[in-house]
Formats: sequence, C-alpha cells, structure tokens
Amino acid sequence: MLDALVLLAGFSTRMGQLKQHTMLADSTFLELVIRKLSSNRKHLRHLLFVGQSEDAESQKLVKDNGGIWLVNPNPELGPLSSIRIAIEQSSGDTGKLIWPVDHPMISTTTVNKLIALWQENTDMIVVPSSGSRRGHPTIFPGWCCSEFSRIELNEGAKKILQLYPDRIKYLLTDDIWVMKNLNTPQLLAEANDWLRTNQAR
Repeated sequence: MLDALVLLAGFSTRMGQLKQHTMLADSTFLELVIRKLSSNRKHLRHLLFVGQSEDAESQKLVKDNGGIWLVNPNPELGPLSSIRIAIEQSSGDTGKLIWPVDHPMISTTTVNKLIALWQENTDMIVVPSSGSRRGHPTIFPGWCCSEFSRIELNEGAKKILQLYPDRIKYLLTDDIWVMKNLNTPQLLAEANDWLRTNQAR
C-alpha cells in the first residue's frame, strides 16, 4: 500500500490564482487529481493533501472525497516543507506517491502503471520519464521518508534522486503530461487547446 501525497500549498504567483482552483475544461486541477487517485484507490492507504489554512474550498472537496487535509503554516519554505508535514502525520514506513497539483493532466493509466511497477520491487523509487527527462508523480519507498528530513529544504525531493540514482526505476511513457507543469496562463491555454483538439477527434 501507498500513501498519496498531493502538494497544493504554493502561492501560484505565475498562474495568478491558486492552481487547485484553476479550471481545465470543466474541472478544477484538484478535481482532476482527486478523480485519478480515486480510480487507483484500492492501492492507496491514505490520500493526503497539504495546503494553506485559508483554502476552505479545497479542504471541503478533499474531505468529501475521503482525503486528509493537512495545513502547511509556512508554504514559503517550498514543497519539501509540505512533504515533511505529511510524513510526520502518517506512517514513516509507507511509500509515498507524491503529486504536485500543477500536473493535473497525467492519465489514470499512467498512475496505474507507476503503482504496478513499484509493486514489483517496493524498495525502488519509481519515476515516469520520456527517456530524456523525469516527470511526475514520483513514488518514494518507505525508506525515503527519513531522507526527506535530512536534506536541505531548498534542495527538494530531487536531491534524493541525485543521491540514489542506482535505486531508481523508470517508467518510460509517451504521456506528455508527466513532464508538463501547468503553472502559467499560457501553459493552461495550451492544455485547453490540446483537450479541444483531441476530444474533437
């Protein structure tokens, strides 16, 4: 079993609004991520969401869908501070599927394949990749939980990938959205254009 950890405590300054409330077609980023996690619910022990205390709308959506809402009192410290909060509030020996909310277009199939690959060897870090670039979400095994408390906040989760390259298993995928974080209005417009084009086919 895994814990899913969704990161949504950022200020979204480049987007101009909180990304979790941003609409993509007819759903918000957060609704899309929750929907895809729910499709893989049988593999997930807890759904953990780390956000800001004032975000009552997201908090209600999370709780209505069986998730656990956690508050990051210092979101300016970056994503690793949210990861540490989630680990402190959950079992440290459970793997974590870490999903930034600005990657809402990742397919349910990709998430399923990531989990299946991790289940083949639960001591390995599992990362989606295009072959030349790493993407999201990433599965970190239970042994990584203590590592998150040792690395510097400004280094982020990628530091663990740098420290343990021999303990990474890559899922090669043609899902372009594992590489695309939608953090500006321009990137959001491109994603909406892609949806309109592909849904029309």
